[in-house]
Amino acid sequence: MCEIRLAQKGEVVHQKEIWKRCFGDTDSYIDVYYANRYKEDETAVLLCEGEILAMLTMISVKTVTPNKQSFNTAMLYAIATRPEYQNRGFASQLLAFSHQYVKTGKHELSILVPAKRELFDYYRKQGYRNGFYIRESLLSRDRIENLPSFGSYQSVILSITPEEYNRRRAIQLSGRLFISYHNEDIAYQKTLSQQSGADIYALDLEDIQGCFAVERITPDKILIKELLFPEAYINAALKQIILQLSAKEYILRTPVFLGETLGGSIRPFGMARVDRESDLLITPEDLGYLGFAFD
Repeated sequence: MCEIRLAQKGEVVHQKEIWKRCFGDTDSYIDVYYANRYKEDETAVLLCEGEILAMLTMISVKTVTPNKQSFNTAMLYAIATRPEYQNRGFASQLLAFSHQYVKTGKHELSILVPAKRELFDYYRKQGYRNGFYIRESLLSRDRIENLPSFGSYQSVILSITPEEYNRRRAIQLSGRLFISYHNEDIAYQKTLSQQSGADIYALDLEDIQGCFAVERITPDKILIKELLFPEAYINAALKQIILQLSAKEYILRTPVFLGETLGGSIRPFGMARVDRESDLLITPEDLGYLGFAFD
């Protein structure tokens, strides 16, 4: 006999085991989530005969529209089923539970980031549609050093608080369709970044204020998980970043509307499903921006 309910005390060890087996993350990475971001009332579990076989997390965020309307949103995260019990419909049951649960919390829609490209088709069958995209570029240090930029600027790069990062992020994304995170979520990203040997940063060129979040993958490779800065100054910003954070290769993620001159590729990143009647309509043409998403 199977049931789905919210998580309870004493179940973390079983959840961590499922997470590790499904996603392959290190114990230290998983521990950071459970120490800093885990909430029982945001976690759904599926049990059969008292054993947890599948899990799903519902992180509360906001969807902000170009005209600055804000909609309560559940970001579904860490959707996982024990490998030996996969392909039995457990994930679909958890999704159905979450859709009903988020309605009771007055959420208008659910969003998620498929872990693999082939999962986009699966989530479409669950009522999700493409809505959020990123531009991703792989840049060598030499290429960044040789990017054209005009003028010289006084620059400052500093580690900043989640609150200041969120303030700058909102300014740079104003007038766009984007996902807004709570300060505690930015704090979680800061912890992930610091664990990797990097941080979340303020970037100032003269009086222009932006922000970026970094995770160091290896000593020679860095993931700039989010860079938000005016398009005209992207090259100058990157030149300052590589002076602060040395590596041979940089993976750069930006919203679609940034970094066009850098090339790279645009790809679907997040999907959305409207869970209750609302004026909100998200279409692929909106090219919404979801951000770091803790992937």
